[in-house]
Amino acid sequence: MTNQKRVLVLLSSYNGEKYIEAQIRSILNQTIAAQIHIRIRDDGSDDRTCEIIKRLILDYPNKIELNEEENLGCNAGFFELLNNAEGYDYYSLSDQDDIWLSSKLETALAALEAEDNSIPLLYASTSYLVEDDLVPYGQTRRKERDFSIYNTAIQNICPGHTQVMNNALLKIIQEEDIDLNRIYVYDSWIVNLAALYGKILFNNSSFTYYRQHKHNQLGSGAGKIGQLLVSIKRNGTGDGHKYREQVKYLVEMNEDILKILGGYDELNCFLNAKSMKEKICYILSSKLYRQSKLETFILKIGILANCI
Repeated sequence: MTNQKRVLVLLSSYNGEKYIEAQIRSILNQTIAAQIHIRIRDDGSDDRTCEIIKRLILDYPNKIELNEEENLGCNAGFFELLNNAEGYDYYSLSDQDDIWLSSKLETALAALEAEDNSIPLLYASTSYLVEDDLVPYGQTRRKERDFSIYNTAIQNICPGHTQVMNNALLKIIQEEDIDLNRIYVYDSWIVNLAALYGKILFNNSSFTYYRQHKHNQLGSGAGKIGQLLVSIKRNGTGDGHKYREQVKYLVEMNEDILKILGGYDELNCFLNAKSMKEKICYILSSKLYRQSKLETFILKIGILANCI
């Protein structure tokens, strides 16, 4: 059944000459390759990225579309791709420098096709962490607890390069007239919409080689201690405050559904706890959680320390 479906892969490129050919070939080497099309929005590259893509278009007729655009940045680039997407059964997001294992999309579509596609659906998974040798040294965050807005509002474990969505979720994304300046990361915004309006499907197995240098991803695949170090590092570099601003915007943009689901008051309490006394009172009753107890503990410490 899945081999009858059509998938549009949305790829944002920028100065990706070193890796983009391998990425594109891995996408078109999927086990359902006959139904895959790639739409690339180049974000103003000044290297050989577009030249390489144009050569690949000749190698794969009617499979690749390239739009050379002005530089907008990662968030705006992906939202422009999403806002102009239509006519396919599923939509998959892609980085420019990964390698997809051949069963990546087949596995995603099998999971999505088993669900009710009248509701917004988002599929995501873990990825193998690799350097240029493509030898896995770790794995992105696994799912340990159920998803809800109480989790996704303050933690995203669904990397954009693993996300595949249906038309119902795409429609919700397109209907929101968003201010990109108030969104921290495009993929976490998508995850929150899926948590609010539909369903998130997550696979703890990995289907992507995700290029991340070890020294830039301290602890990503290093178990609980590594995850603790990552949480402390991110809070210390200001990521927590950026997430807080996104949460505030999320509440403003989705007030009605949050009131129905019960998350409106909780998130406002999180946002409005200013004094130390208010913060202590809040964390003692907070419903917010991350995927592990350790990470949730770090979240509460971050709230007290005014890091989030």
